[in-house]
Amino acid sequence: MKFFSPTSELKELLLLEHIERNPDTTQKEIAEIISGAISMVNVYIDNLEERDYLSRDYKSVKTVYYNITQEGIKRKNYLAITYLQELLELYKLAEENVENFLDRLEDKGYRNILFYGAGEVAETILGIIRVRVDKPLRALAIIDDDKCKQGMQFLGYTIISREDIDKYDHDGIVITSYTYEDDITNKLNEIGYPEDRVERFFTE
Repeated sequence: MKFFSPTSELKELLLLEHIERNPDTTQKEIAEIISGAISMVNVYIDNLEERDYLSRDYKSVKTVYYNITQEGIKRKNYLAITYLQELLELYKLAEENVENFLDRLEDKGYRNILFYGAGEVAETILGIIRVRVDKPLRALAIIDDDKCKQGMQFLGYTIISREDIDKYDHDGIVITSYTYEDDITNKLNEIGYPEDRVERFFTE
């Protein structure tokens, strides 16, 4: 997870989820799932067993099966709902930031736009555009310099090259790449694209 350092509660959730699906799991696999040290796995397992969330079934000296209990399932479901609620709060915050950006574009008179950068940022913004009600802003296509992507569909939008920009009757271009924002701006300058029709999502 890029933005979340596993808390003890998240490790507990991940461990219970993993054991429920994989009772024959190994301590190495558990350590990877919870982003913890192998040396600490027994500590986590002991703690959950003491709380009656799981039990150990020794098939042999070296083989152990981990079985989640009914109490463990209840605990897992509670942690999952709590975690989801926190994620939804974070999503609402991110969605609000995108909405504010789109509102500013509409206030400037934009109606038909092209995105530049077929990545996760464009995917997120397009997802929000699709569910907006009674809003005039529309995305027409997505520009990307990766020739392997050009001509393909991205969430129902065609990925095009810079050479295809003039084929679309649009008001402006929104740069949706964080890493290559400056490079894309320079490339648009090189082809003489008007600077006042370029909008950056990350830099205002």
